[in-house]
Amino acid sequence: MPHCDEGLKEIYQAIIQYQQQNQGAYPPNLETLVESELLSPWLLVCPASEFGVGECSYIYRAADLPPQLSRDAAKNIIIAYDKKPWHKKRRNILFADGQIQRLPEKIYSQFIKKDNQLRETMDLEPIVE
Repeated sequence: MPHCDEGLKEIYQAIIQYQQQNQGAYPPNLETLVESELLSPWLLVCPASEFGVGECSYIYRAADLPPQLSRDAAKNIIIAYDKKPWHKKRRNILFADGQIQRLPEKIYSQFIKKDNQLRETMDLEPIVE
């Protein structure tokens, strides 16, 4: 089983493949990537989480994103992140440009706030925890 950040990289690659097959649209949820056979169900489970295969240990935030994002938006929009701080009080976050960061809970909250502000400018729903 890959590490969490490796799994998120594979999730990102599966999202790109899905977009190529669907006029740039993001999948409605991560489970769609499994159903489309673009991703193994194991990759939806962070090895450090309490979840098992068939469950998902990530929160997905890309279903409502437009197909084309500006470079600035893509580096700041969060598309998936750990449901809980599984990694010694840190969370992995996958951004729309493919970067992955593992952030302490306090800093993670600042990234959520920045993401929400950007989503508001795009008339999208903010992240609600």
